[in-house]
Amino acid sequence: MLSLKQYAKRRVELLLARLVKRKLKRTQPTVIGITGSFGKTSTKEAVYEVLKTRWRVYRNAKSLNTEIGLLLAVLEQSSGFRSPIKWIKVFSGALWNAFFSEKHDFLILEYGVDKPGDIQHLLSIAKPHISIITHIAAVHQDEGQFKNAEEVFEEKKKLATCLEKTDMAILNDADPFLKKLTGKLKAKTFWFNGLAGNADLSADNLKNTARGFSATLHHAEQKLHAQFPVAGAYHIDVFLPALLCGMLHGISLKEGVAALQNFHLPPGRMSIIEGKQGSTLLDSTYNASPETMKQALQLLHDFPGKRKKAVLGNMNELGEFSPHGHADIGNHIGVWLDQLIIVGSQAALIAEQALKNGFPKTRIKILFNAEEAAHALSTNLSKGDVVLLKGSQNKVRLERAVKLLMAHTEQAKTLLCRQEHEWQHYE
Repeated sequence: MLSLKQYAKRRVELLLARLVKRKLKRTQPTVIGITGSFGKTSTKEAVYEVLKTRWRVYRNAKSLNTEIGLLLAVLEQSSGFRSPIKWIKVFSGALWNAFFSEKHDFLILEYGVDKPGDIQHLLSIAKPHISIITHIAAVHQDEGQFKNAEEVFEEKKKLATCLEKTDMAILNDADPFLKKLTGKLKAKTFWFNGLAGNADLSADNLKNTARGFSATLHHAEQKLHAQFPVAGAYHIDVFLPALLCGMLHGISLKEGVAALQNFHLPPGRMSIIEGKQGSTLLDSTYNASPETMKQALQLLHDFPGKRKKAVLGNMNELGEFSPHGHADIGNHIGVWLDQLIIVGSQAALIAEQALKNGFPKTRIKILFNAEEAAHALSTNLSKGDVVLLKGSQNKVRLERAVKLLMAHTEQAKTLLCRQEHEWQHYE
């Protein structure tokens, strides 16, 4: 028997789903669906930036990709959180949007997956015409979620296997799981690869710079050297599917690269923020997984600066893989790092492994929360220091440390993740 909370949620879903179907039938946009173990929101924003140069495009600016979140994204609404008054406004806005909103050529949606069956449910709400899958990794490993990366793949691949012959799939050629789909889809399939190779669109010669990163792009006989205005060369896997999607809809590679000069990463996805005392903060506090943590540490290593410091928090939802996943990060901590600050009991395994590998104990602090981390850093910051902050959200919330360390705290609402009033009630 459903609890009152479950019943209310179900009623909300049913009502919003009816409005979504009404809107999609009326406006008939080309739906672009994006999924992957990481990079969904950034990829969504990049696709939007490229396509809007020529087409009418809508995407929700938030990471709305769950059962109710996807419904709200289609209806161009934000969550009402726990406020009945806000939900009344949400329903009013959704009703108007379903019947009277302007038509768009493209609707870009994120499809989030936390457990088996999630994709299938989201497909019943909105089935895409173009599917983009970024990466497959061992995430969401807690009880009731996935046992391994293979199960993650089996769920996420449904976004591509649901497509018809007239549809398109854009897949990561460098991902060994996604390569299993070669020749097995009804849809026309296009591949991108940020590690060179023979994909439809690939990149090599990637280099991190103080202003972002550079790469050489390859498409058929065409070669184009490009500079991208975001930190972290690993973001090439965000830009390549966006560029490929644009090329499939009349936007040249050169035009797409030009459009991406206006691209900004969503808050907490590796923003470069001016810190106190002339320091630089690399804000990657939105979430963390073993693969993205390694990418972030590599960027910190390459980033120009006087001293390198890292504040690393727990990586949540790793289940039985958590001890190994955290310890492995310790293998990527080298003497090039001037200070390692740990937040959380699981993240302490990072420091433990780093110590085993010879990292100096005097450079390590193990703390309980984000505020303590900020205090520990603020007493020893100087001009030219570069500080990476990365961890998961629940009971970590390292964006709180960024807020205390940034030079211009008045910019927090714009630059940092989870700054809405409702988020202040969550740990």
